[in-house]
Amino acid sequence: MKFKLILVTVLAFGCMAHAQGILSNLSVDAGLQGIFPASTFDKSAAEFSATSATTQATTNSVGAVFGARYDFGRHSAFDAAVTINRNSELFENANQFLARVQTNNTEFIGTYIFRLPSNAHIKPFSLVGGGMVHFSPNNDYSPQNSIPSSETKPAFAYGFGSDFPVSDHFSIRVQYRGLIRGEPDFKLSGVFGTGLKTHVAEPSIQVVYHF
Repeated sequence: MKFKLILVTVLAFGCMAHAQGILSNLSVDAGLQGIFPASTFDKSAAEFSATSATTQATTNSVGAVFGARYDFGRHSAFDAAVTINRNSELFENANQFLARVQTNNTEFIGTYIFRLPSNAHIKPFSLVGGGMVHFSPNNDYSPQNSIPSSETKPAFAYGFGSDFPVSDHFSIRVQYRGLIRGEPDFKLSGVFGTGLKTHVAEPSIQVVYHF
């Protein structure tokens, strides 16, 4: 009986130590992120003829970002982030305004983090990865005779940033992320879609908690 009690106690302490070891490599964060479409990639005249819209623009916005980061090596980590924001997609042809669609967006982005040389005050890093952006139109759109639908577009991500420790458990993270993704057509490619890809600049500031 005493042996079983000792064994259970040892196993319990072992599990706690293992869990603490895992948690010590984990951090979570929350903050604000700008969504600034910087430029749209061109396409050929033949592609333009396939849709009614010839240009597409996205309004700037600010969203909330939440994430978790796990260190699995001295210089390596994996980061998973979710950003929620709202903006509008504007569609035009050569002669007139065609449509405006306000949409609630959710970005799901996973990135590999490579940590650069650092010191106790500045911990820089670079990132590369990808994920998807889900566009969900609300009831604010025009014209009303074409009803937009939700859709998801793949995205490529790259960027850099730095953590600035303020205590044993808290840091301030300043980050720039560039996102290359397709423009949504809301499943109305003959009306809204241009088939373009766009580059989105996404600077952010976050509060980070290290376990």
